[in-house]
Amino acid sequence: MTDEMKIYPNLIPVDFTDGPYYNFSRSQIIAPGIRMIPAPGHTFGNSIIIVEEDDHFILFHGDITYTDEALYADRLSVVYDDIHQARSTQNLIRAFIKEHPTVYCGTHSPLGYENLEARKIMDLDHPPKTIWPDEADFVADGDGSGRYVCSICGYVYDPAIGDPANGIPAGTKFEELPSDWHCPRCRQGKDKFSEA
Repeated sequence: MTDEMKIYPNLIPVDFTDGPYYNFSRSQIIAPGIRMIPAPGHTFGNSIIIVEEDDHFILFHGDITYTDEALYADRLSVVYDDIHQARSTQNLIRAFIKEHPTVYCGTHSPLGYENLEARKIMDLDHPPKTIWPDEADFVADGDGSGRYVCSICGYVYDPAIGDPANGIPAGTKFEELPSDWHCPRCRQGKDKFSEA
């Protein structure tokens, strides 16, 4: 742990002393069925978490790729401390996914939440079609659309539709949503939304 991180008492250093894990050379067991694995490149201290669940694995990462499309296309993230380590890490992750049924959960894409919720196995040889958001979802008309966009996952709350799955009828303005309402996709609060 670096000196500047030692001031945070809730941080626990990880030494990756639990040996290899499949094609990864080092790992640390966090709990039964949960491993932390060094994944340097984006930052020197970057890591991933792999969870064993039934007949598949769930891979949580912060910045291996910013989007699932980048991993399908085998493109590196746009920011990295060491390009060679970033490439090596991505190669290891792609090899793991090709050999093991894996749900890929990123933090910069709504697909991370959707993949986890649906337990969607990534198939690197058959990428899904990218569905781009409709420009109308993000551009207010002259009178104001009343729509709000979640800054975390991109979900658009449209008062014309409401949130019927969570008991919010069509016609409910964003300002009228209960204070404990949260994004149906990523579970963030109203404070994470901005007017479209």
